[in-house]
Amino acid sequence: MVGLLLFLTSCTAEGSSHSNLRAEQSDLRIRESDFPAYRQEMPTAVANDHLLTVVGNAAMAANPEHKFIMGGSELWPVLGGYEFRFTGTAARPYAGPSISFESPYWVKMSLSGEVQDMSKLPPTGLTAAVAKFGSGVRGVSGVESLSKLRPGVMTTTVIEFKKPVTEKSLGLENGPARDVFLSRGHVGGKAIYWPGHEGCSDKGLPEPCVDYSSVSQFRSWVLTLTAEDEPILARFGLNPVDLRRAARDGLVYGIIGNFSPYAVRKNVQGKNVQAAWITEIRPCPVKKDCP
Repeated sequence: MVGLLLFLTSCTAEGSSHSNLRAEQSDLRIRESDFPAYRQEMPTAVANDHLLTVVGNAAMAANPEHKFIMGGSELWPVLGGYEFRFTGTAARPYAGPSISFESPYWVKMSLSGEVQDMSKLPPTGLTAAVAKFGSGVRGVSGVESLSKLRPGVMTTTVIEFKKPVTEKSLGLENGPARDVFLSRGHVGGKAIYWPGHEGCSDKGLPEPCVDYSSVSQFRSWVLTLTAEDEPILARFGLNPVDLRRAARDGLVYGIIGNFSPYAVRKNVQGKNVQAAWITEIRPCPVKKDCP
């Protein structure tokens, strides 16, 4: 585990016109939101941002293959209900040159908060690795063998531990928060995942959430969940019993990270590493950033 420390490391008038247009659109949206009939139909959960927090974080926890931008995400009124839309959705790239593309993601809900439909996200280079996580697979596999990895590149690698560990044992008690798996998974379902790349406020999480701990972020989210949220969680394949158990235990079963070839080799030699999947290789933009 010590090895993990190695990588944790010009027209003014035209512009004015556009500005005025944006202001008018903003004012229009505010007036729509303040319309009495609309306000009566919207559930209390929407008004206090609870639903936004539940849906947004559930979508991230259910889709480790993708990186979402939660901060600034909103609920938009649509005919017959409303939609949750992430600020941005970038698919984790396939092997080869780094590929990052926008994949609009939305969740359509009724006025009562029932999830009716959601985007179908494309597979990524991580899809196969995530499917195998917790299945008992051992060894190192992926788009390239360890022996062929050369300096000057960075990999995206999934590492699964034989026995779950604490953030402290990984040298993470003071951050940075990592993208982690908090369970082994179960038949017919993925392991519980939590993205640490955005902090508490971006995810809408209250105290005692701390930005530098993925486990703390996850626990804070689970503490906000109620029985009324269970149908929403189920639509994302999340079981509240499993979520509460993972929050109570606070253990890390694996991580997704950007590792140099040296760091990958160093860490797969660890006695507690059961499996590793190299899902992407990309050139380093700056050589010194990629030993």
